[in-house]
Amino acid sequence: MKKKTPVKSEGKQARIFAYVRVSTVKQDLDNQVLEINQYCDREGLKVNGWIKVEISSRRSKEDRGIVGLLDGLKSGDTLIVSELSRLGRSLKEILEIVNELIKKHVRFIAIKQNMIINGRNDMGTKVMIAMFGLLAEIERDLISERTKNGLARARAQGKRLGNPRFDLDNRRNKEEAQAYAESMRPVLEGFMSQGMSQRQMVSELNRLGVRARRGGRWSLVQLQHVINRLQPQERNTGHSVRKQRVRRERG
Repeated sequence: MKKKTPVKSEGKQARIFAYVRVSTVKQDLDNQVLEINQYCDREGLKVNGWIKVEISSRRSKEDRGIVGLLDGLKSGDTLIVSELSRLGRSLKEILEIVNELIKKHVRFIAIKQNMIINGRNDMGTKVMIAMFGLLAEIERDLISERTKNGLARARAQGKRLGNPRFDLDNRRNKEEAQAYAESMRPVLEGFMSQGMSQRQMVSELNRLGVRARRGGRWSLVQLQHVINRLQPQERNTGHSVRKQRVRRERG
């Protein structure tokens, strides 16, 4: 049997950390722990510390423990995850995290993808990062295309996107606000199907030039108002816009 050589860190034994994350289901957390333990048994590795987080991927990197994890990792350390999706909510975010690991000379292992990045900025690592960047660009283009298609469908159905007129009459104002929210439903459904955070939705709407209800640029609060108006309609109409807890996301 081939003898495994532990990673060395500046003349001393390197530390190995495992990061596991789930939204709500504890069984999935246990499965990730099992996969990592089985991998380490096969490779002759020993995990020195576990970072276990039960929180949605839509929360910020700080909330998900990523910021603290990156700050604590040192040159020569190893980070293990069961799969890439545990790290971030999009390829772009995962790429940013992996680049940070490389800068810190941290070895990175994603078991499901059979990916091992040795923590050095050599040719193999550069090729892998280039592929990540290409995939992130493709993902961004697909989201943009789906958004444009959603806008086109809304316009084809006669729905107005942008700045519907409204007066000071409270009842009419509410009706127009609800109508505007409904006009945005197909667009927001497209965003949510991609797992985009509310901040990402705001950024994409502004990038595409879609005006908020009063004609200006979108803000997080404006988006949350629209989502809140759509939520009660789910029970009555069966529309697929999923509930999102209104909160101010930290950057």
